[in-house]
Amino acid sequence: MIEHICELSLKRENKFTFLKPLTFKIVWTTWCGISKYTPKCSFYMDNTATMVAEKIRHTGSKYWWIIHPFSYARHVLYIFYFSSYNKTYIVLFLIKRIHRFMWDTLMMAIFFIAFFTIPFMICFVIMDYEIIGLDIVNIPIYVICWIDIMLNCVTGYYDKKTMSIELKPIKIFIFYLKGFLMPDVLSSFPFDHMTLRWRRLPGNNPHYIVTLINIMPLMKLTRYYTFHSNLYYLFTHFKIKSFYFELYSTLLLGLYFIFWCSCLCYSIPILLMYFVNIPPIECEDCWMMKLEDNSLKFRFNNAAFIVLENILSSGYGIFVPETDIPIIFNSILMIIGRIIVCYILVIHLYQKLCIIKYFFFGLSNMLLCLSVMFLHIKAERKSSELKFQELTVQIKAYARQKQLLPHMKKRLLAYYHYRFKNAFFRTKRILSDLTEPLREEIALQSCRRLIENTAIFKNLPRNILQSIVKHLKFELYLPNDVIIKAGTQGDCMFFLSSGTVAVLTPTGKEVSFLKYSILDLRLYIAKKKFTLCYFEMCHLTDGAHFGEVALLVADQRRVASVVSIEVCELYRLDRKDFRNCIAVHSELFARIERIATERIEKTVRAEEQHKRFLMRPVREPNLHHISTKV
Repeated sequence: MIEHICELSLKRENKFTFLKPLTFKIVWTTWCGISKYTPKCSFYMDNTATMVAEKIRHTGSKYWWIIHPFSYARHVLYIFYFSSYNKTYIVLFLIKRIHRFMWDTLMMAIFFIAFFTIPFMICFVIMDYEIIGLDIVNIPIYVICWIDIMLNCVTGYYDKKTMSIELKPIKIFIFYLKGFLMPDVLSSFPFDHMTLRWRRLPGNNPHYIVTLINIMPLMKLTRYYTFHSNLYYLFTHFKIKSFYFELYSTLLLGLYFIFWCSCLCYSIPILLMYFVNIPPIECEDCWMMKLEDNSLKFRFNNAAFIVLENILSSGYGIFVPETDIPIIFNSILMIIGRIIVCYILVIHLYQKLCIIKYFFFGLSNMLLCLSVMFLHIKAERKSSELKFQELTVQIKAYARQKQLLPHMKKRLLAYYHYRFKNAFFRTKRILSDLTEPLREEIALQSCRRLIENTAIFKNLPRNILQSIVKHLKFELYLPNDVIIKAGTQGDCMFFLSSGTVAVLTPTGKEVSFLKYSILDLRLYIAKKKFTLCYFEMCHLTDGAHFGEVALLVADQRRVASVVSIEVCELYRLDRKDFRNCIAVHSELFARIERIATERIEKTVRAEEQHKRFLMRPVREPNLHHISTKV
C-alpha cells in the first residue's frame, strides 16, 4: 500500500509561537492546550478533526488558563538536534513526535518510591518503641505531592458519561474532591514533625489520636490505581505488548504486597503496645523483642521472612505465634497464599477445570474450589476480551500459514484492533433477538455521533432519520486505504463518522477544502496582525459525506478517488436504500444535489489545471550559455 503524501500546503500550529505581540495567553495555550502526540489523547480522541475542535473550544473559552489533561504541560520531551555548518554546532531546541511523560511520569516515579519509603519509615522509624524517630526521607516527596495537588486543581478531566473534556474549575474541584483530594492532602503532611511535642513512647501514656495521625501518610497507598493507570499508558504509548505489561504489573504488585505485609507484621505488635499502653518488656506478642540484633535491616529481614513463610505455608517464621492477634494475622497470610496458588493454577488450567476436581478435599481444597468459582466468574466478565485474544492468535496463525508479509500481518491486526476495540462480539447475533423498535433505537443511538456532526442530518424529521440510519452499514478503513477509485461504477455513498480522507482527481491531483475556524474569524474581525490558532482543512473530516455524485445520475462513474489519511469509521448507504430514504425527502435531496454539483465543478476545475500543468512545455537548458560560464 502506497502511503498518501499530502500535496497541499498545511498551515499547522507553530509549537513555539514567537509571533508579535507575544503574550502570556499565547505561550500558555501553546503549552497547556491539547496535543495529539500525548499518550492519553490517542485513547479518547479518535482523529485529528476531533482534536482540532477540542483545541479551538479550549482556546476560545473563558477557561483557557485551565491545563488540558492531554497537553504539553503534562507530556513533554526536549530533543536536541545538532547540525554542523562550517564546523559550528547549532543546538536546535525543538519538540518532536517522540515525547517523554513529564509530570505524569515524574509522579509515577514518585509513587513508585513512596510506596516503599512511606510504609517503611512509618513502621520502622516513626512508630519505633525505643526512641522517637523523625522521617526526613519523605519530605521531598511530600513537597512534590503538594505541587501535584495544586496542578490537579487546575487540570481538566475526561468525563466518561458525556465523553468530553471538562474545563470548569468548580466541576474540576468537585470531581477531585470526590476522588483523591482528601487522601492526597491527608497523606502529604509530615505529621511526625508536627506532633513531635505530643509524641510519647509506649508505656508512657501515649495519645491515641497522635498515634493515628502519625500513620495517616499510609493513605498514599490508595494512589496505586493512578500508578497502575500511568504505567499502562506508558507501555501502550511505546507499543509494548500487553503480555509484558501484565507480567511486569503482576510481579510489581506481588513485590509491593510482600513489602507492605512485612511492614504490617512488624507494626501490629508495636501498635498494640501504643494502644494498650504497655512497655516493650511486658509485650508477649512482640517477636522483635526476642531478636539479638536491633538494627533496622535485621528487623525488616525477619519480618519479610515471617511473611514469606506464612504465604508459602512452609512455617511460622522464627517464632511460633502464641496469642490471638499474631495467629489471626498468620492465618490470613496463609489463606492469601492459598488463593494466590489457586489463581496461578486456574490461570493455566481454566480450560481444563475437570483436572482440578480431584484436589477438592479438606479446608485448603475448599478454598481452591472457591477460588475456581471466583475466577470463573471473572473469566465470564472478561469473556469478550479473551475471545479477542483468541481471535488475535488465530490471525497470527493465519498470517503464518499463508506466509503473509510483516506489513500485511500488522494491517490485519490493526484492523481487528480498531474494529472491535479489544473486545470481540457478534453484532448480528445480538440484534437478532431484539424487537424492531429496539433495533431502530439502538441504531439511532450508535450513530448519534454521526448525526451530530453531519450538517445535512440536522433538522430532519425523526422518521426520515430513523429510515436513513436503519439502512447504514458500518465500515472501517485503515490509513492509505482507497475507499473510492475514480472511474469505477458507483453504487453507494459514504458518511464519515470519524477520521480524515483526501479527495483526488483521476490524474492524482488533490482537491482542497478550505475552512476557517470560529476563533480565526473572531481574530480577523478584530483586525489582529497575528493568528492564535489557524487551521487550513485540506481534507474531509468528521460529518462529511462523499460518493453521492454517482447516485444522483444514472450510469455515472466516480469522478474522484477518496483515500483515508487515518483510521476512518464510515457508514455506507447503497443505491436502492438511497432512493428509498433520501429521494423521498425533496429538501434533503436538493441539498445533496447542490453539494454534489459544487464538488463536480471543483473536481473538474482541479483536473483541468493539473492536466495543463502536466502538458506544459519543458524549457530546455541553454548549453552554449552554460559552456560559456564554465
